[in-house]
Amino acid sequence: MLRIQPTAVDQAQVEVLDSGRLLCMASDTKYGGDMYQCLLDHIAALIDNGFSSLKPTAPGAVRNILRIEIGSLGSGFWQGSDSLSILKFLHRLRGLLRYSYAVCMLSFPVHLYEDTGVRLPVVRRIEHLCDAVVELESFEGTYAKPSDIVLRQAKSGTATMQEYHGFVHIHKLPRLNSLTASMGRLSLLHSGGGSANNLAFRLRRKKFSIETYHLPIEGGVSERRVPAKDDPKAMRPGMGCGSTPGRTDPLEF
Repeated sequence: MLRIQPTAVDQAQVEVLDSGRLLCMASDTKYGGDMYQCLLDHIAALIDNGFSSLKPTAPGAVRNILRIEIGSLGSGFWQGSDSLSILKFLHRLRGLLRYSYAVCMLSFPVHLYEDTGVRLPVVRRIEHLCDAVVELESFEGTYAKPSDIVLRQAKSGTATMQEYHGFVHIHKLPRLNSLTASMGRLSLLHSGGGSANNLAFRLRRKKFSIETYHLPIEGGVSERRVPAKDDPKAMRPGMGCGSTPGRTDPLEF
């Protein structure tokens, strides 16, 4: 696994736009409290400062990549946020990133846009505006009916719940400058039959791993399916086909 060298991290220019600073900038009369437009102007200024693909690169200059991370887009922090404002923001953001050396990763709280477990249509439209969509579905904290909650509590001690922490759903893969969809069906992780990739994640102390999801061994890993030699059940004489009781001839069947 490749890791970024500590020297590269120290030399990188990291800028954090926290909530207090963004609220202060959006309160200006220029934006009138529109936090999305304020963030777009700030991203556009960063792109113009050496990350635009429309400007020629000086000879011998090193081209760097601008990495943007936006957390909890559309949550209660974004004042006056509605479905239309989110879609406008993503559409304009795509236009900025299209002609730049930049990549953006954002998280979206899907549970806030659900009605009794059914997702609103805006979630599908947001997925359409993104190049890649990956969903993490935790085993705990998801919406469920009261009967499902009781059943989940009864199975909380199973090996599956202890081994994994949730599912990983790949809804969309990046496919730029092409009219065809990505060939995710040819992946070795695809289970076939039109179902999605069977992936699950586990969260460790210093590691987040994604693995192929599989059901636990029938009967559990702690149960012994082959009886021991000193087990009285294993010494019980059986009734074979054409054999007499009590005989232990291995050639009889």
